[in-house]
Amino acid sequence: MYRALLYKEWLKTRRVFYAAIIISVIMAVYAILNMNSVIETFGVGSLWLNMIQKDVSMVSILTYLPLITGLAMGIAQMTPEMSHKRLKLTLHLPYPTNKLVLLMLATGLLQLLVIFAVQLLIIVIYDAQIIPAHLVSRVVLTTLPWYVAGFCAYMFAAAVCLEGTWFMRIIISLLGCGVLLILFKRDDAMAAYNSMLILFPVLFIIPTILSLGSIYRFKEGLQD
Repeated sequence: MYRALLYKEWLKTRRVFYAAIIISVIMAVYAILNMNSVIETFGVGSLWLNMIQKDVSMVSILTYLPLITGLAMGIAQMTPEMSHKRLKLTLHLPYPTNKLVLLMLATGLLQLLVIFAVQLLIIVIYDAQIIPAHLVSRVVLTTLPWYVAGFCAYMFAAAVCLEGTWFMRIIISLLGCGVLLILFKRDDAMAAYNSMLILFPVLFIIPTILSLGSIYRFKEGLQD
């Protein structure tokens, strides 16, 4: 049954996964070409100067891509559960409800992790050849909130799709928007969220609880 459940989730998300990983690679290569263009035009010293003195990460073109990817993954995975009434059948399987929901969320998060890791790895491999290690780490820390936003967008999208009442959908949507606004409040500075790294796990816990609550209300028959 475990494999069957994983395969069911994969069938719903595979198109988004393939499209997202292709787009992510293309955008990563585009960011690299932009950096390479600066080096060819002004020299590598100019690139270092922009990153150190002007606090420019040179990968800002990737800022909102993880967010869009997370939203697309959540909608693709969870919308069929509600629109096609699959969730009611799924919840009748001989499998603990909470574990079932966590398994569904884990498959989506794992796919996002692969997409984001591939994109970041491309950037890191290129940067490691032209800039010092401490600047590479700053680029990684700069992109981290964007990827966290992608995971959070997925989790909140899943919670909204699984919710059966419009009132709670609005509440969850507003809460999700608030969290995402926090993550993009300082998107213009390198490694601007270092002091908030410890809070990032909390941003996953909140929508996970909301998703489980949505399932509970669905089982109780609270639907519009």
